This record gives sequence, structure tokens and C-alpha cells, in this order.
Amino acid sequence: MAESFASQDPGTGAKFAKSTKRIINKDGSFNVIRDGAKFRLNDKYLFFINISWSKFFLLLLGGFIGANLIFACLYIASGPDGLSQSENLDLSDRILHAFYFSAQTFTTVGYGAISPTSNLTNLIASFEAFVGFLSFALATGLLFGRFSKPNARIRFSKNVVLSEINGVTALLFRVVNDRSNSLMEVEARVLLAEINREKDGSVFRQYHKLNLQIDAIEFFPLTWTIVHPIDSNSPLHGKSIKDISTSSSELLIHIKGFDDVFSQTVHQRFSYLLNESKVDKKFKRAFKTDSDGNIILSLDEIDAFE
Repeated sequence: MAESFASQDPGTGAKFAKSTKRIINKDGSFNVIRDGAKFRLNDKYLFFINISWSKFFLLLLGGFIGANLIFACLYIASGPDGLSQSENLDLSDRILHAFYFSAQTFTTVGYGAISPTSNLTNLIASFEAFVGFLSFALATGLLFGRFSKPNARIRFSKNVVLSEINGVTALLFRVVNDRSNSLMEVEARVLLAEINREKDGSVFRQYHKLNLQIDAIEFFPLTWTIVHPIDSNSPLHGKSIKDISTSSSELLIHIKGFDDVFSQTVHQRFSYLLNESKVDKKFKRAFKTDSDGNIILSLDEIDAFE
């Protein structure tokens, strides 16, 4: 029989007071909101490493503008004669004047057209140069960390498929390496999280490891269709295709492989809800051979059906 994890859940919880959302989100993150965590500055490094590139650059831009606005206000507060060429300017022009000087000081560009003219503004400018030096050092380290972080980018088919293969109903989905680097010794592990409701309204999750037709491949240059045959060893055995395709159960997927660029093992998580499955579909071959004998892989056809 299939291995059951009902008594020792894989770390995602077994019993809850009421229904929960999916266990693993589409981006591979766990659907858990952490409350009560203490602030630690070094934890923010992980935050900046893991957020998307768009959020990363927006936060850098926001931090740059915000810091220069703060220092611009300090320059204005130091007096109307704190910066050169600002004596006869109205307030709006003085704000722009101070902001531009702050940006030049923060980045150590220093065109020389604007300069501090008092001890107080010189002190503020010196402190800003120090803050700018540290800020750019941190930003450079974060940027390098994001580029050098080893991670997998495996694309999953949009849907899991319920179809008949060689006379046996099977549950299958397809994956492909979205990068041009090579992954080797790739392994797949799939857990089925069944949702059971108790009389008191609580929810109990029961976990089963699904046997796969092939659970590991040596090389991963093309697509890989991962198949779970629903035979007598399957926890889904005896259920109709309609019952399976309308179930609220979730497939938890963990794929790991060796990245030959970083020489490290990389991991990726994903999940499917069985009520999102397609019935009686067959994946279309996503690669072909050209006239010179080269194999052409079409990444955009990973979801295509025949």
C-alpha cells in the first residue's frame, strides 16, 4: 500500500479548526502568515533576496527618494543661506535645489554647482555622504546576492491531467527547466493531502506519498511528464474520475536536482488542487527535430494538449 503520513504530517499541519486555503501557493511559498516574529536586521537580507525583481528595484528607488527627501528637509531647516545659490529662491525651488544637492552628495557625484556654505550644512553633507556610502555598499551586496543565489526555475504545466495510460487511469503533470543551464540527478516527490471534515467542523489532513512511474531522471534537457498510476497501491484507487476531479485534495510537489553551474542542489515546490485537473487530455509533444537533426524544445508548449 501507499505510504501514509497521517500520523506524522510532512510539516504542513494535520488538524485545523476550519478549512484553510491551499498549502503551497503557485509561486512555491507556503500559505502561512508568521505573526509575532521579532525584528532582526539580518533577516531583512533574506527578504530582499527572495522578493521579486520589480519589488526589489521599487524598494531601492523608494529608499533613494525617501532618504534624499529627508536630507533635503534638513538642508532647508539649516537656513536659507545654508546652500549656495539658494538665497533668492522661493520655497518650492529651494526644496528642489536641496533635493538635487542631496542626490549629488548621496551618490558622491558632486558636480560642484551647489555647495554647503555653513558649518551646519557641511556637517549634514558629511553625514549624508557616509550614509550614502553604506547604502550603496548594502545595495551592491544585495544585488550580487540575488544574482549569485542558486535556485531552480522549473516550469510546471498549468493543470494536472487525469487520463488513461495503457489501460490504467493515471494522474500526470509536466515540468521543464525554464533556464538554459543543465540540471542532473533530478528527483520528484509527490504527496497527496486529503481533506477530511470532522463532526465538530474541524478539518483533518491526511497525507499519502504517491508512487510515481518514474521518480528520478539522470538528465533534464527536455520536458518530463510525471505520472502517478492509480492502481491498487494508490490512495485514489476505487474512486471515479469525477470524484477525483471534483475533490478538494491537493498535490504537494517537491523537485530537487543538481545544478552544474552552481555545483549545488536546488529545490522547487509546487502544488495542484485536484478540482483544477483536466480529464481525458493528452499532452502534446513539446519538442521536434529540424532538418539538421537538432532537437528544438518549445517551452511555451508545455501546456499544449493534443
